[in-house]
Amino acid sequence: MNTSPEKLLAATRSAAEAQVVALSSASDSLLSAVEHLAALNLNTTRAVLDDAIVLGRAAAAVREPKAWFELQLGMIVPALQKSFAYARAVGGIATQARSELLGLAESGVSQSLQGVIATLENLDRNAPAGSATGSRFAAEALKSAVANASSAYDGASQAVKQVSAAAEASADHAATATVDAIDQATKATVTMLKTAA
Repeated sequence: MNTSPEKLLAATRSAAEAQVVALSSASDSLLSAVEHLAALNLNTTRAVLDDAIVLGRAAAAVREPKAWFELQLGMIVPALQKSFAYARAVGGIATQARSELLGLAESGVSQSLQGVIATLENLDRNAPAGSATGSRFAAEALKSAVANASSAYDGASQAVKQVSAAAEASADHAATATVDAIDQATKATVTMLKTAA
């Protein structure tokens, strides 16, 4: 057998370096998601404080109960719209981070399997003449299993993406319909209050 300890050590070192790079990439991806989420939360907090100041000033200017009620009703729809926008932004950040981490994991598994296949093929090439070719059969079986699993995973991943997109579209449609219904109801209530005066 021509596989020297130096070659095995080099292969192990290369695999360890690849793992360090993969962990570093995953760490960078998570850090980026946390930074985006922190920025979103900071901007949302600023917007909420600005809205509170505007509401406080408007409330201080109100002199009668109907105007106070109208002011409160007028704040419902913008608050709901901002809440849905915030939830959508958080979902986008989470989806992007999940996608990046999943890609890194898939790449790591693929590299590991390719390393195992290469090792089995190397063992088969370096086997003494006349020895059994079990590693060749193992490498071919592993290649076939990897190809089948990869194909099944790709199909399942595509189906999950389609279902996720449809669910997101349905949720967006439902949120829009809810905000529209609340907007119409508040406008009707304000109109009713004005005519009752």
